[in-house]
Amino acid sequence: MYTSKLYSWKFVLPAFLLFFALFLVPNLMGFYYSLTNWNAMSDQVKFIGLDNFRDVFADKSNFTSIYNTLMFALVTSIFKAVIGLGLALMLNEGIKSKNFLRTIFFMPVIISNLIVGLIFQQIYNPDTGILNGFLDVVGLGAFSQAWIADPKLAIWSGMGVEIWKAAGFNMVIFLAGLQMVPKEMHEAAGIDGANYWNKLIKITIPFLLPSITINMLLNVISGLKVFDVIFALTNGGPGRASEVVNLTVFNQFGLGTYGYATALSVILFVFLIIISIGMVKIFTRSEVKEG
Repeated sequence: MYTSKLYSWKFVLPAFLLFFALFLVPNLMGFYYSLTNWNAMSDQVKFIGLDNFRDVFADKSNFTSIYNTLMFALVTSIFKAVIGLGLALMLNEGIKSKNFLRTIFFMPVIISNLIVGLIFQQIYNPDTGILNGFLDVVGLGAFSQAWIADPKLAIWSGMGVEIWKAAGFNMVIFLAGLQMVPKEMHEAAGIDGANYWNKLIKITIPFLLPSITINMLLNVISGLKVFDVIFALTNGGPGRASEVVNLTVFNQFGLGTYGYATALSVILFVFLIIISIGMVKIFTRSEVKEG
């Protein structure tokens, strides 16, 4: 019995050590440093309690980055899932070149976020950008905008980039889920007179709930962690109109206020954990009800 347990631990121990060294220790150290005055101007690190957290919430400009981050996560998560589902449903049918189209739609996923941000910086250029040029060609020049120079549009333009880049990943997850939908059920429903939308809502969507859970969870996590797309596209501008939490953290580290930046990271981490747990519970209940 003892030998059997010891043998099992040999397999678990490497994974546990990696988790301890690469996740648990860094996070605990981060939480500790968020309670200190750690900065570039002093060699001594002193414990100051919750002062950094108090300063974070006292600075009203941080609410802009927090709001932008939450909105970014919410909007992009929904649109990536909806577009990904639409693409998956389309490419799950017997259309020509569907494998080629799957590859095309997935390709943006493998491109570096920084590269994508720089590319769209040119696409959004109000004078020479492809987007405004296209609007002019099709007679919609009145809708041309300074997409990333307008404080009201900058963060939304960043959302558009993220949706374009990651919808293909959602598509792949949904395509995998669609393979679990029994064709016999669709055929039987068709014989009973059900149309496409009835079959989608009553049969397909319930079978896709696990895929929806995975996609939405990953979408929200990536949305809350957003940095490189915004960094490359707008660098938080104009002003701080499109700044997100991780960009604020990056800027604070650049200023040498390490303890303050770490406190902001801890706040984001707590948000991420709470939202993720809440989403898992909501979607799990939905799956149980459907089951």
